[in-house]
Amino acid sequence: MELRRLTVNDIPACADLAESRSWPREENKWAFLITYSEAWGLFDDEGLVGTTIATRYPELTSVAMVLVAQRRERQGHARRLVSHVLDTGVSTLVSTKMGQPLYEQLGFHAVGFVDIHAGYFTGPISDISQIATAADLDELVALDTKVTGITRTFLWESLLAMGTVRVSSHGVVGSYHVRPDLLVIGPVIADSPADACALIADAAVGHGRVRVDVHDPEVIAFVREHGLESFGECAWMVRGADRLPGDRTRYHAPILQALG
Repeated sequence: MELRRLTVNDIPACADLAESRSWPREENKWAFLITYSEAWGLFDDEGLVGTTIATRYPELTSVAMVLVAQRRERQGHARRLVSHVLDTGVSTLVSTKMGQPLYEQLGFHAVGFVDIHAGYFTGPISDISQIATAADLDELVALDTKVTGITRTFLWESLLAMGTVRVSSHGVVGSYHVRPDLLVIGPVIADSPADACALIADAAVGHGRVRVDVHDPEVIAFVREHGLESFGECAWMVRGADRLPGDRTRYHAPILQALG
């Protein structure tokens, strides 16, 4: 078998693999992650066997998109893929219950959770925010680094270029179309759960089907009351540290679990 870096030419194979494991295809997300992260694929004579993606920040590595083809499952390939991208520093990932035992064997432990919600938002716009501009970049990066504990300038540059960042005096919300019919809302950084709810409303109204991964009980109740359905919890896990860095009480939703 060959283990090599993935390129944009591998996106169709990645999407096919995801679909075969009952994940959405989300070619846009694969393209974003392959472009900005370190993406690895394992290949046999029949094609793509498995994937993993590591997004490396100065402070830690975020591991994601760990997939193995059904024809090759239970052969140690997921362990090989994840082990390949781990180093001696701090690593984090978001795991389903099925994946947790493997990650615990590799030294990860759960420090929190996210509850995945998706649907058509039925609430009113809060109108507390306005579209950010390139002039806001430095302030956004500084806030994000303080709250998440990681430096990811490229993320905010990309979101600002899409025109999908909204700011208010109480926080910021971004969003990204992972496919034409689904807008993922995040990051959501807010001083309080109520502020987070207001920012989510501003991002969601008028955008059809949306997804947001949240953990605060007040925010969970809010999105459920306004049309979004829970698709289950995933554990937020860390390796090489006792907890996630930053002030996570103000971090109400990631944009993509893969990006930390």
